[in-house]
Amino acid sequence: MKPHISVCIPVYQGASTLAATLRSVLASECADFEVVIRDNGSTDGTGDVIAGFDDPRIRSIRSEETLPLPANWCATVEQARGELIKVVCADDLIRPDCLASQATLMEDPTLALVACRRDFIDGNGNVLTRNAGLPGLLGRHGVSEVARVAVRFGINPVGEPACVMFRRRDYDAIGGFDGAIVFAMDIDAWLRILTRGDMIGQPEAHAAFRMWTESFSSSHNRQQLGEHLRFLKQVANDPRYEIPTVLRHLAPAAAHVSWRAWAVRQRLWNRRSTAKAG
Repeated sequence: MKPHISVCIPVYQGASTLAATLRSVLASECADFEVVIRDNGSTDGTGDVIAGFDDPRIRSIRSEETLPLPANWCATVEQARGELIKVVCADDLIRPDCLASQATLMEDPTLALVACRRDFIDGNGNVLTRNAGLPGLLGRHGVSEVARVAVRFGINPVGEPACVMFRRRDYDAIGGFDGAIVFAMDIDAWLRILTRGDMIGQPEAHAAFRMWTESFSSSHNRQQLGEHLRFLKQVANDPRYEIPTVLRHLAPAAAHVSWRAWAVRQRLWNRRSTAKAG
């Protein structure tokens, strides 16, 4: 019998954090779920971490070939058997009530996606900021509203994969994650999924996003900024999203400001984490 929910964990060199991620998922109050882990050719002992969990809900796939990050995400979801999908990166966490609360909301067939707020944590699991995210997106919203917030603030306003639940059929219908867009791969997918239904933004922080030196999202460089600007321009000019002219013109400036503000925030968090460690 197929599970109702598939929690998909693509992992590469995740030995230091994967156990905490798995424990958080396996502690979920929802009973009807599977955990699909795809090890993308790790050489750091990730396989040993997975082997240390004796739980029938876990299905582990080991690849000897290391695929690009987007391809590993897609390959992991491809193995999922559930109707509902949540992707959790191997250094993030979800709370025990996350799956159940989001699956209940997804019983509404007019919804395509549910997203929650999240806590930011450091490499040691210390909370840096609580209950962050979903600016202007609590409650029910359509794709145009979400796209406008993305362009207005120059960010991913929906959140990282651990915050989000969606239907497998909608994911397949849009063609999955787009490997040509790496840094904005998640918000790109969320917007395309939202062309198939509305979203609900939950006020609770049902997930935790880890900010540390090994996190892909913690690195900010010119290449990533360039990709982000191109993506926002594409969203701003897409007629499906009905972005007002003034927002289209302001999008590049908003993105630059958000990018710099995020970098400053990370430096402050790093100082706080270093102070705690000392």
